[in-house]
Amino acid sequence: MARRIFLVVAVLVSSSLLSSIAYAQADADSQTRRVKGQVLRSASLPPIRIRFGNEFKYVGSQHFILYDRAQVEQHFFVDADKQRRIKRMYMVQFEGYLPNISGSYNYPVTKTVSLAGQSYIADAEIVPNVRAAIKQDTQSDVARAASFLESKGYRVGEGIVFQRFVRLVDEAKRNEFILLYVEDFSGTGLDPAEKENAMREFSSRASNGFKILK
Repeated sequence: MARRIFLVVAVLVSSSLLSSIAYAQADADSQTRRVKGQVLRSASLPPIRIRFGNEFKYVGSQHFILYDRAQVEQHFFVDADKQRRIKRMYMVQFEGYLPNISGSYNYPVTKTVSLAGQSYIADAEIVPNVRAAIKQDTQSDVARAASFLESKGYRVGEGIVFQRFVRLVDEAKRNEFILLYVEDFSGTGLDPAEKENAMREFSSRASNGFKILK
């Protein structure tokens, strides 16, 4: 009986400690990163300043633990219509493994782009049915982003197209920085024959809505 009680107490203490670490990290990140006007500033992982176009409204940020493995901080800049349906948006995500979790980020690299002298892994994709994609994994970072936006009164379209820029920001590859550009793709009826040219134009728009400041 004594051994069983000891094990229960140990588990509770361990869970409490991990929660304390996670919240402490969230508090530290809130001091590390700030948004003023159209500029997001991060002091570390990575140190960076990003200015977004005036048409994008900053609607807030959130912290959470992803899959009990990583600490995530997300920031949202949104361009929506009068009905608060999102036409375009940027999501900035800072993510890193928790101290007690072993692992590193490892991405297949098919395309890279240079932004302000840094190399970013880049990819783009069309998601024709957002709700179906979210239902496949309701605990994903994307699902949590959609939930956050809806809590702020914004609506994500039935279909979207996104451009992602990813950078690993430490030598151990335990922290990553993601800049995600999203456009509403609902009911566009894109002809497959025009897809390549349309995606090229889309990627150009993704790059033109922000600037990384020196």
